[in-house]
Amino acid sequence: MKFYKIIALLTSALFAYLFIYLLTNSGSFLNGIGLQSSVATYVLARRASMFMLGISVLMLGSINLPPSKARQIICLSTAITMFGLACMGSMEFLNGNLNASIIPAIVIETSLGISFGIIFFKNRNAESKQFLNK
Repeated sequence: MKFYKIIALLTSALFAYLFIYLLTNSGSFLNGIGLQSSVATYVLARRASMFMLGISVLMLGSINLPPSKARQIICLSTAITMFGLACMGSMEFLNGNLNASIIPAIVIETSLGISFGIIFFKNRNAESKQFLNK
């Protein structure tokens, strides 16, 4: 199985899990990372779950896409999203707003960001070489 397919499938499964967990167990999720539960945080967590569902469907739907401009944009936007989440999680942890249970999420987000970045730059370089050889 190609690297993109593996990463897309893993990302889809992770975000499907996060969708279900945030939608049905918002309080547990929030308390687990050290946030105070309130009506506002429950609402935000459940709303965030819809983003998780969207990313899961996008990844699942793109698994069989051949290298293309569309897949490149998916890789770039996913890499930026993952790095952004990792940076925000790190910043909030360092500011003392989240507890250490956010660290596995930061590691996973960073790993996915790197993976999608590698795919983006690898295919970008291949497209550039192909263009130059014409």
